[in-house]
Amino acid sequence: MINIKDLKLGQCVYVVKVGYVRSTRKQELDEIIKTKVVKVGRRYISVDIKGFIETFDSQKDFKIYNQYDKPRFELYLTEKDYFDELKKAKLSRKIKSFFDDYSYKYYLIISLEDLENINNIIDKY
Repeated sequence: MINIKDLKLGQCVYVVKVGYVRSTRKQELDEIIKTKVVKVGRRYISVDIKGFIETFDSQKDFKIYNQYDKPRFELYLTEKDYFDELKKAKLSRKIKSFFDDYSYKYYLIISLEDLENINNIIDKY
């Protein structure tokens, strides 16, 4: 997660141009563009993307959306942040799928210790 106070004029950042096929995001079509910050405000940040200035809103999680309300550009401090976000989304989908798709019987085979660990994580948030 980016904090606007961490961004400085001339700093290298990474913009991901999101790729879609028939309105479905395809990670393999995402293009990672290394660029520099050209302007920093209290809420907005501007970067130069291949000769075009794009302005990102900190209140929109540094994403620019297309007319279908899907991300067109996403801003990251490092390439690793982008890949970490993809990994987090994949793990979240997997966990959600486990709890949504499996019947009550599967909950019965989870050990007490594992259930306590899951509960501790839930309580944390």
